[in-house]
Amino acid sequence: MKSLVEFFLSKSIFVNLLTFLVILIGGFTAVKMNREAFPNINFDIVSVVTVFPGASPSEMEKLVTKPLEEAIQEVDGIKEFRSASIENRSGIVITLDPDSKNTQKVVDDIKSAIDRVEDLPEEAEDPIVTEITTSRQPVIEINISLKSNDSSIEAEKHLKAQAKIVEQALEDIPGVARISKRGWRDTEMQVDIDPVAMFSKYLTSQDIIFALKNRNINFPGGNIAGNQKEVILRTIGEFNSPKEIETVHVRSNEVGNSIRIDNVARVTEGLKEAEYLDKVNGKKTIALTVIKREKADAILVVDEAKKIIEEFKKNSKNEFEYAFVNDLSKYIRRRLGVLLSNAIGGLILVTASLFLFLGWRVALMTALGIPVSFGATFVIMDYLGLTLNLISMFGLIIVVGILVDDAIIICENVYRYMEEGMPAYEAALKGTSEVIDPVTATVTTTVAAFAPMLFMTGIFGKFIYSIPLVVIIALLASLSEAFFILPSHLYDINKHKFHSGEIKEESGWFYKLKVNYYLPLLKFALKHRLQIFIYLFAMLVGSFALFAVFGRFKLFPGSVDVFQIKLTGQTGISLQEMEKFTHALETELAKISKEEIENYVTRVGIIQKDPNDPFTKRGKHYAQVLVYMTPEENRKRGTDTIISEIREKTIWLLNEKSVKTLEETRKKEAEKKKEEYKPFNLNEYPAEFSRFKGQLLALDFEKLAGGPPVGKPVAIEIRGDDYDTLIRIGEEYKSVMAKVPGVTDIGDDFNEGKDEIRIKVNESLASTAGVSVFKVAQAINTAFQGTVATK
Repeated sequence: MKSLVEFFLSKSIFVNLLTFLVILIGGFTAVKMNREAFPNINFDIVSVVTVFPGASPSEMEKLVTKPLEEAIQEVDGIKEFRSASIENRSGIVITLDPDSKNTQKVVDDIKSAIDRVEDLPEEAEDPIVTEITTSRQPVIEINISLKSNDSSIEAEKHLKAQAKIVEQALEDIPGVARISKRGWRDTEMQVDIDPVAMFSKYLTSQDIIFALKNRNINFPGGNIAGNQKEVILRTIGEFNSPKEIETVHVRSNEVGNSIRIDNVARVTEGLKEAEYLDKVNGKKTIALTVIKREKADAILVVDEAKKIIEEFKKNSKNEFEYAFVNDLSKYIRRRLGVLLSNAIGGLILVTASLFLFLGWRVALMTALGIPVSFGATFVIMDYLGLTLNLISMFGLIIVVGILVDDAIIICENVYRYMEEGMPAYEAALKGTSEVIDPVTATVTTTVAAFAPMLFMTGIFGKFIYSIPLVVIIALLASLSEAFFILPSHLYDINKHKFHSGEIKEESGWFYKLKVNYYLPLLKFALKHRLQIFIYLFAMLVGSFALFAVFGRFKLFPGSVDVFQIKLTGQTGISLQEMEKFTHALETELAKISKEEIENYVTRVGIIQKDPNDPFTKRGKHYAQVLVYMTPEENRKRGTDTIISEIREKTIWLLNEKSVKTLEETRKKEAEKKKEEYKPFNLNEYPAEFSRFKGQLLALDFEKLAGGPPVGKPVAIEIRGDDYDTLIRIGEEYKSVMAKVPGVTDIGDDFNEGKDEIRIKVNESLASTAGVSVFKVAQAINTAFQGTVATK
């Protein structure tokens, strides 16, 4: 090692050039590195979603979920899987074995196993298998709404047309993988059958469906080979307008009499029935979520998307409103700002501190280690495929303050020899060589403290993997700079200052401080070693005791700028009725200043944190409102205060049992804090919502913090074969937890099914009429659910 130090010490021009290149290339690399919210993580989770329109939960379980589960059980490399069968939909969440050597093979095996399932109902859509990763991250959501409150179909078509234009413009942005739409309803031709007219013509709904299916075709007819050229034959019969559908012949005879669609039905061009209702700031919206490619820069993609929207704002003739939500670039910029300010602040503080104690030369050379170390770190990060994201930047922020420790030790030792009269070259060589072992040990202990984090397993371990890796890279870069670059710089800057045989005596305020205060304390400690040891041991034990009582550690600290309001209504309620509950919340949110709340997004028919949420709840009796607040530093009130205000003003929506449970919890908390207990005021609510008082089963508030998904603070899983027993036990647990002070918003993931009317066909009468059970089922489905006759 000493020979390496001597080599670099003797090549000062090379070292200076190397320093310049490291800083320059590192800066250039940092500028061009991709910036994103989170690193590319594979969660080792696979979801399988199957849609079967019109099927009840029990039918989904029997006909779809169980056959798929049986196929999945045969695949090796699976840790566990969970399923949920609800109306119209089956969902299976598969967790892969973390010890599996080839998870991609396991995913491929799952897809193959599901493809081999042949006994799924014909009416069910093909299962969609999705591997949950962060490779293609949503970076911003753009909500487009009409400024007017027109809720007609024509207004929605106008909104769709604008959204389609915006979507096409966003797709052309470099780095955009795709645009995901929400609140979008496809156009369809709706044939509304008049049952009286149909029965009078002795027709059935299946006759009409059959006629439409046979008419709406484009079918190849082969080729005709002529003398000079070949001609393709094609039969054209696709519908282009409602008029063409009206003229379709359902039945005709040899005389020429016929029954057309317009004799028994009305044809209109409409929109598909909404499965969910989407609103932003209380207005109907179509949301376009921009999903970036794996290697794309999130900030550049978002900036380009905002530029496009600004152009549309100028040219929209004041017809449309645009709202940005889930803008990840804000959080990335905020973390980059913290990193930059910490780096600059670290440079200034280190330089100032060293200037006060060791002089400006030592301060300058030591502080130079920060940009050199960061430059080398950025180059290595880019080589390893790491990006500048919220997690890796967290590691860089941690390491800023410890990068110069090794340089300070080397600088001080080198200067000690120079002040004793040793030539600058020899002082730099000897001063550095002497402390190689202790400096290496110092850095190694810090590396050893972070290294175990590299081997953490699970989703959390994958998320934080880049923190210790970045810290270790930066520390090793700093160590290399201290051993090979710093001595050369110390020699260059001091070779004309000290001369052989010149001895400098210490003086100044810091020297006097050491002599008058530090040395007496050191002598006392050396004479009374046992007492000092006991005192330090007592301090260690005391610190553990204090940590046990007051200690709280949060790896991803920061303000919470988003919270979710989850609503659960009575099973069987319509989307339109459920929307009125959310309207009551929107009314209260609209009263809060724009200085505190930027936007709020309402979804009726679903509760979902993000598109990959495996515990999504779907059903017309579910709804959620996502509230996006301004940054906490720009608000006068905290998130908890705002949530408390909204809960107080909307608590009357809850049923009596839920309110009573909340009251008991609040009362205990007030007694514990020795504060005055203030009961909820259930009599203050807008008159227009009077009939909704006490109708909600649950109204939960949840703060959505950053960092990896770690689940709820407390989660209890109850397993068994009988749902009634599970529900009863679950209610008992909830009632017990509700009595614990500090516990709020207790919920469960049970999806209660709707009431159903079961139709039993009299097979004797049906066979006499020439009708099968299947035909009866089809007729009922067409009458109440609607059937897609043709596409």
